[in-house]
Amino acid sequence: MILNTLKMGNFRVYRGDHEIDLMPDSSSRNKPIILFGGLNGAGKTSILTAVRLALYGRRILGTKVSLEEYHQYLADCIHKPSRAERPPNSAYVRLRFNDSRGGQQHDYDVVRSWFRDTSGAISENLQITRDGEVLSNLSHEQSQSFLNDLIPLGIADLFFFDGEKIAELAESKGNAALADAIQRLLGLDLVNKLRADLGVYIRNHSKGRLPEDIRKEAESLEAEYECYYTSYQYELEDKEKLEDQLHNLRAEIFHLEQKIEARGGAWYENQAAEKERLDLLLAEQEGIRGQIRSLKGSLYPLALAPTALEALLAQLDAERDYRKQQVTHQASKRQAKALRKELESALQGKEALLDGAIEKAFGKSLKPPKMVEIIHDLSDSEIERLRHQITVEAPKQKHEVDELEKRLEGLRHEISECATNLERTPDEERIKPLYEQLHEAQIKQGRLNSRIEEKRENAKRKLRGAMDCIRKLRRLEAEHQHQSDNVHAIDMAKSVRDMLPTYSNLAKTNKAHELEIHFNASFKRLSRKEHKDLTPKIDPNTFEIELAYPNGEKLDREQLSAGEKQIYATAMLEALGKTSGRRLPVIVDTPLGRLDSKHRSNILNSYFPNASHQVILLSTDTEINLEEASQRFLSSLSNLYEIRFDSHIGHTKIEKGYFSAT
Repeated sequence: MILNTLKMGNFRVYRGDHEIDLMPDSSSRNKPIILFGGLNGAGKTSILTAVRLALYGRRILGTKVSLEEYHQYLADCIHKPSRAERPPNSAYVRLRFNDSRGGQQHDYDVVRSWFRDTSGAISENLQITRDGEVLSNLSHEQSQSFLNDLIPLGIADLFFFDGEKIAELAESKGNAALADAIQRLLGLDLVNKLRADLGVYIRNHSKGRLPEDIRKEAESLEAEYECYYTSYQYELEDKEKLEDQLHNLRAEIFHLEQKIEARGGAWYENQAAEKERLDLLLAEQEGIRGQIRSLKGSLYPLALAPTALEALLAQLDAERDYRKQQVTHQASKRQAKALRKELESALQGKEALLDGAIEKAFGKSLKPPKMVEIIHDLSDSEIERLRHQITVEAPKQKHEVDELEKRLEGLRHEISECATNLERTPDEERIKPLYEQLHEAQIKQGRLNSRIEEKRENAKRKLRGAMDCIRKLRRLEAEHQHQSDNVHAIDMAKSVRDMLPTYSNLAKTNKAHELEIHFNASFKRLSRKEHKDLTPKIDPNTFEIELAYPNGEKLDREQLSAGEKQIYATAMLEALGKTSGRRLPVIVDTPLGRLDSKHRSNILNSYFPNASHQVILLSTDTEINLEEASQRFLSSLSNLYEIRFDSHIGHTKIEKGYFSAT
């Protein structure tokens, strides 16, 4: 398939008629890229939207969008002048392309237009021309079905996408996004619809000759089934809407948390704890100061004069010794005097010899001790008590004071740190409203989680009810099948219906293996060296992807960086496109918006030039800069367009060139 031209009339920011040539350079197959550059809001996304709207109409908004909502969307797509000009009442998108079917190429011209009457009601028209002939025999619904069959939306979603599609695959925590892509790729939604239609066919044709009461029972079960299944779909739809709200709310919470952090939220959160800590530190400081005062008022001062105290103890020891010597001297004198009296009578005439013998017997004890000045006159017990205070108690108290003063110094630092932290606390009037918003958002998040879980349980209950009705219907069919006029046809329908699950499983297994091969090649081409040896394995039942190295070591996808996750998702999209077996153009809006600089070169040089035979990129000036692009990318460029929004005239113009390039 090749897109030739896109024409838009009064579509969104494009006033009047605008026609864009989308054809790559036909002289070279190596120039598949058509590059559009535009600032945000200039109208890049409108080009992708115009292509999708031309082909799929209402279905681009989803399968559950009402006609009223779609018409409101079309009304919003009609250009709105910024000045006091009369707004247009109609708009259109027109896509010319060629495609091959059965070995034959056909040229198609699809025009989707809509008109708003005076009452505000929207009328839509779809015209398809094939090889110059208008397909006038088709109704609007048939024309849309023709386009859906020509290029199924499930397939086109893998080729016409914006950067959010990459982000969805990259950030998906489970396998839901990949499973959804593979289901649409295989058309398994059609298989499920076929199974449901066969069930309806079997039930309707089994009623041919059934007794009235049995037929009424079957109809009652069918009505009950429809009621259950419709309720199940409504519950699922409500759950999905709530999950969208939850996703937006999580983004809001993340944004608030960033703002709080930027304004010093961490200091604000710790303010109460810091104040409590400061109070405790101040109380401890005062307590230690009291202990120090008490110790310094006791024996502590004695430890500050060790020299003087040593002299004091020496003096006290000298005084004590002097007293002891005096006592001994006096006792010796008394004993010597008594002895003299006894010996004088026995040794008459020899008194001279007696004095020498007595002195020799008593020795120095008869001589008076050397005189020591008595200053303190303390008893021995008082001296020992004082000695204990000086040598034991005073040093102990000095050690305690030293340790307390060390702790006091540490407390001064901690108190200073607390005071500094409290000074950093932001003004409550500035940050408190943010905390209130965050608190409200978190409460709302909890309520949404509860409602989502409630919807999930309701959906399960409704689905169980629907499945119970189906089981009862099948049991009824089996019991009364012989009474039907179409036994053979019913048997064939049942056989096909029972075969479809096997077909789905085989198709998923085969496609999962093919997807592994394409993903492996793409991921290795786009990844950096450290991940080139990774090999994927896809479970066809759960669609869970396991990444493993040749040595058997597994890599959790959550371990990949944000940029590597984008590479992973891009490789998966490319692999899904190749697995589809369709040769379609690739259109990417905001192709590099979420990639960091070191991963962009891989995408520019290895993905876009090889993504398809026709690649249309809708980029901002910050994503793709031609002055910094490699020769490999530049040589793949076929056409350059710049999308400019003129604020003076209030609409967008498309010109040749790309920002500074011409």
